[in-house]
This record gives sequence, structure tokens and C-alpha cells, in this order.
Amino acid sequence: MQFEPSLEIMRWGQVQIPAMLYTYAAELDLDAEDLGILGGILYAYFKLKPLTNSGVEVGQVMQVCPVVSKNRLSRKLGKWEKAGLIALEGSSSLEFAARRIYLEPLYNRLCEILLRDHPGLAKTAYHSDEALIKAQEKRIEELEMELQQERRKTVLPDVSVAGSKDFRLVADFISQKTGNLISIKMGNELRKWMDELGFKTEFILCMLELCFERNINHPREITKIASGLKECSINNLEAMETYFRTFVDDKPPQSYAFDPEVIEFGHFTGLDMSAEARKKVYYKWKYDWGFSSELIKRAGEIMCNRTKNGGLDYIDGILNNWKEKNIRSLKDVDAEMLEHQSRRKAGDKSLKLPQKPAEEREIYIPPGLKQEGAAVGK
Repeated sequence: MQFEPSLEIMRWGQVQIPAMLYTYAAELDLDAEDLGILGGILYAYFKLKPLTNSGVEVGQVMQVCPVVSKNRLSRKLGKWEKAGLIALEGSSSLEFAARRIYLEPLYNRLCEILLRDHPGLAKTAYHSDEALIKAQEKRIEELEMELQQERRKTVLPDVSVAGSKDFRLVADFISQKTGNLISIKMGNELRKWMDELGFKTEFILCMLELCFERNINHPREITKIASGLKECSINNLEAMETYFRTFVDDKPPQSYAFDPEVIEFGHFTGLDMSAEARKKVYYKWKYDWGFSSELIKRAGEIMCNRTKNGGLDYIDGILNNWKEKNIRSLKDVDAEMLEHQSRRKAGDKSLKLPQKPAEEREIYIPPGLKQEGAAVGK
């Protein structure tokens, strides 16, 4: 390999991964583990003597990075060599520790990306040679087209034909629902649903349908739901819908800390709502019974108007009555109150109806009783 002074400049500076690698890690298909091992290789460069050695042996890397196993390092090096990011000196028959790693291909790749994204640097790089500049611009266009094609390919996993078919089916469903091509992150999470969690294609489609109905589109949020379904051993649609209603839909917060809505209700009714038990009662009305904050405040207003020392029990009775009668709006409340007032007035009138005077009748007294009465009178 040709000696590259730039690597020596980097070696004698601070040993660190160039920030450009972080920026273009996704494009170069480098994950966090890749970047960590590359940092170990750069550190091995730092330890090398003499300066003219541009490559580094695998054994030297393993000495400075003993936490990296031989199999893992071999797998990573094979991946990078296949991607054209490094060069490995020596045949596969040579002892693995004796093979030499060269990072010049990675350096050249970064230079190409830099010139692609900053065409103005091409003039300085090629000393204003017009022919070379045009050739570089053409190469930039070719690389952009290759990159677009590569991005489309990276969405699909390297699995068997059957697995790939199922993956494409779910990917097409996601694209249809979201209006965009499936992202790399979504593709990675989809592999987890299929491989790690072992979900069937039909199960994943049902889960995604329920998620998209609730505007849950982030891959990690969906994976969190998928993990919950796996933990609960859910394997049918009915149980899945119950899980979504119970654990995914809007539910009262688990920690009852400061809640402006509850505090406002307390100020409106004059009730002290700071206790956790009182907050739980409020959340029961809102989340379990499904009443809006406006209806709950209206029930509190009725309590204040009808009683002097009313409390949550009185409001609970009002809302329970509304729940049984399926009263779900302020309009329904007004109609119910008018009907109640009409029934009450009708009941008062029935109590105040004048009674008919008793009919005057002669009381018959037998003659014997009259004589006895007269004798007593004497």
C-alpha cells in the first residue's frame, strides 16, 4: 500500500474518531460498535513505530483492544473490506493476527464525500484544472444516483426468500399508511418484530393498523407496544384491542404530581384536591367514566348551588346518574335539568290539589240508644 502522510498527521494528534465519521455513519453503514472498533484501530496506529508504517497488524489491534473478541473483529473487518472502507493485506490462509489493516480506502471515501457535498473545494483540490473539475462533478452525480439506489436496497433485509417476501408485504403496508417509503429505522425495528419477538406477518399488520389509527408512527414507540404484547402473551386480535384500550389509549398518569386541570377544578369548586385519593377520584370521572373536564366542572357547579357542605361524593352521585343516562354533553345536561324541574313542579302541584269537602250526612241513632242517653243526662 502507498504511504499516506495524512494518517501520520492524525496519529500524532489526539487519538480520536474523526467527527466526519459520525456525520456520515449511516451512509457508510457504520453503527456504534463499528465506530468503537475503528477508534481502537486508530489507537493502535498511535502506538506504532516507526512512522513509515501506514498499516497496522490485527494482532496489534487486539493487544490495545483486548475486550474485542477475535470473532467479532474478524466479522467487522470482513464487513468493512466488502464495503471498500479498508484493505486487508495477506491471504485468508495467513494467520489472522498477522494480517495488516489499511485505512487509506476509508480516508479516500471520506474525501470523495467531502468533495461531493462541498463542490467548491474541488477547485482547490485539483488546482483549478477544469477537466478534472468536470470529471469530479460527473462522479458526484454518479455517486448520488448510486447512493439513492443503495438507500432503497438497504431497506430490505438479507434474509431468506420467504422472510423477504413477508418483509416486503409489511413494508408496502407501512408505505401505504404513512405515504412514505419505509425508513431504515422502521426497517430495523421490523426485523426485531419478526426475528426477536417472533410475530407473524398478520399479527404485525393488525398491530400497525391499531397504532396508525392512534397516530403512533415512531418506530421505537411501536416496538415498545410490541414488547408489551409479547410480554402479555397476546396472540389474537380481540386480546390485542383490549391491550390497546387498557395500556395504550389515554389513561390517567401513574404518578399524580402537579396537574393544572385538577388544581383548576379545586379552585372552581372550593374543594381541596391536593390529596392523591381525590385526584384518583377525578381521574376516575375523566378516564374511566369518560367525562370531559367541562362536564365535571358543571357537576361541581351544581354541587355548589344545591349544597353548603357538599363534596366529592355529591359530585360522584351526579356524574354516576349522568353515566347511567348516557349524558355526555352540556346540552344533554341542560335538557336533563329542565326535565327534572318539570317533574318537580308537577309533583308539587299534585300535593297542593284542594280536597273536596266532606258530604253532610245524617247519623242514624237507634231509639234505644236515645233513651239511654236521655237517662244518663238526667
